[in-house]
Amino acid sequence: MGGLASLFSSPLTQLAQAASPDISHGPRSGKEVALTFHGAGDPKIASELLNLFKSTSTPVTIFAVGTFLKENPSFAKEILDVGHDLGNHTLTHTQMKTIPAKKVESEIAGCANLLKKLIGNHGSFFRPSGTQYSTPLIRKTALKYGYKNCISYDVDSHDYQDPGAKAVIKSINEGVKGGSIISLHFGHANTVQAMPTIIENLNGKGFKLVSLSQMLGNIG
Repeated sequence: MGGLASLFSSPLTQLAQAASPDISHGPRSGKEVALTFHGAGDPKIASELLNLFKSTSTPVTIFAVGTFLKENPSFAKEILDVGHDLGNHTLTHTQMKTIPAKKVESEIAGCANLLKKLIGNHGSFFRPSGTQYSTPLIRKTALKYGYKNCISYDVDSHDYQDPGAKAVIKSINEGVKGGSIISLHFGHANTVQAMPTIIENLNGKGFKLVSLSQMLGNIG
């Protein structure tokens, strides 16, 4: 099972939801693609990316790290005001699979509470840090704080390894298909350099760039 299987879990079976797989892609039958970003790092680079998305009318989904939002609280409103999704990417961006249950809870709750303070809700979606896929413990804890599913991805740009803009572009071009959820990061110069070409290439291939809420609906 994968991808959309968790979308159809009954809302009456929360334990089943917590045990369901992460959402790693949207519907394969269409041409929608979601650019998703791990939100942390140099705020100047974040601003460059947000300005690019605004100028190209490109909706994205940003999973913010709580410590980044604490240091740059204005980004929360800025992200929402231009129509992007804002989600939870833990409080400190720790390795979620290696920490005890109490720490898992404090990481998810800490960022959720900060988002509530800044935007009035816990954010659209949750993505665990330090891992592409969650665990039953992570999913159970995320559900406790209002996140019905954990969001993964099926295309890794590897931009966080700073391989250069050409390599980032190549990773996306080779992996993308209808319904893809693409993993990218704030805080890396090669991401900024690659992004105009990424957007142009995806549009040129007939893909429609959407936020996760547009692709998946309100299932966060």
